[in-house]
Amino acid sequence: MKTLLSSLFLSALLLPAAPAANETAPSSELTNQEFLFKVIRYLYRWHLDEKDAQIVLEDGDAIFLVREDGLAPDSDDNSRFATIVLPQIDYTLSLKKADYAIPELGLEAHADTFEIVNVARISPEEMDDFEEIRIPFATIQQYSHEKRNEAQFAEGELLTAMRKEARHEILAYIQSRQEQGLPVDFHGYDTFAEFLAADQEIHLAPLPEVANDVWIFWETGGLLLHFSSELELNDPKLWGNDFLTLDLYDIDEQTVVSLDEVAGSNAYLTRDQVGRILYNCIVLGKRIVLEPGETPAKDGS
Repeated sequence: MKTLLSSLFLSALLLPAAPAANETAPSSELTNQEFLFKVIRYLYRWHLDEKDAQIVLEDGDAIFLVREDGLAPDSDDNSRFATIVLPQIDYTLSLKKADYAIPELGLEAHADTFEIVNVARISPEEMDDFEEIRIPFATIQQYSHEKRNEAQFAEGELLTAMRKEARHEILAYIQSRQEQGLPVDFHGYDTFAEFLAADQEIHLAPLPEVANDVWIFWETGGLLLHFSSELELNDPKLWGNDFLTLDLYDIDEQTVVSLDEVAGSNAYLTRDQVGRILYNCIVLGKRIVLEPGETPAKDGS
C-alpha cells in the first residue's frame, strides 16, 4: 500500500516546500469573500464541528488571516504558495496554486485557483504579514447551511480512470494479505474471483472545490480509497503516472480512537475521520453499483 503523501485528514506538519520569494500582500483571489466561503464550505464538510461553530458564534465575526508566501524555489516553477489561519479555532491551511510543466511526460500542472494541500490544528508562531478579513458569522452560517447538500461528483472519463487505477491497488492489497498469512474477508464468497464476480457497491464523496482529492467508500470490500494529486484529477494524462496518489484503508483494521495509539504511522485514520468520510460518501455522496464487468479489480475495467 502506498504511503499517504499529503493527507488532508491527518493534520500533518509537513508543509509545502518553502517559497523562494518573501511574503507579499495576498492577491484578491485569496481574500475575496467567494473564495473564503469555499474554504469554509470545505472545512464545514471535512473538519469543523459544533464546538468550533460555537466559538466563532460567540465572537460574532469569523476571522481569516491571509498571507501569500511567494513562489516556488525553482526558476522554472511558477507555483504560488499561501497560508490561511483561522485563529479563533486554531486551524492553519497551506495552499498552493500549481503552475509548472513536466516536459518528459507532456504534462502541465496549472491550477485555476489556490487549492488546500494541508490542514493542521495549529497556529503559526509568527503572525506577521497577514491580512485580516472579518466576515459576520451569521453570513457564513447561512451560506454553509444553504450549500450543505450541493455536490459535484466524478463521472465519465474521471470515474473510469479511477476504477482502472484502483484495480492494481486492490489486487495488491489482497495479494499482500494472502502472502502475509493474514485473513481476507470475501464477504461470504469462497474465493476472491467469486467475490469479484458479484455486483460491487461504491459510494463517491463530492469533489471539493478548493482541494484536489476525492474519497470513495467501496462498501462491498469494506475499504476506503483516497485519490489525491496536485494536478487536475480530471486530466486523463494524469492517470497511470506517479503524480496520482491512491491510498487504501481497511475500516476494520486501520481505524483508531486517537493517532497517539500509532504514533509515527500515517497508515491509520481516527474514528472521527472515518465517520466524516462515510458521511460524505454515503449521506452526501453518490451510490453506484458496478456490475461484474465494471469492478475496479477486473481486467479491462
